[in-house]
Amino acid sequence: MLVVEFWIITAGGILAFGAWIWYYASLGRRISAEEKEARRDLTYEINAFTGSAKNTGNK
Repeated sequence: MLVVEFWIITAGGILAFGAWIWYYASLGRRISAEEKEARRDLTYEINAFTGSAKNTGNK
């Protein structure tokens, strides 16, 4: 039973780490696309949670 628990925890950790890597890679890709579209560095203008410099509010 201990071996099964080890493999479940290990597989879950690997999946969680993979999801974390996927998230940051896709966020970086989106930020890069926004910067190419704006033709400038958007370092202090991008929302870190959405990866977008565009206004997401309804005004």
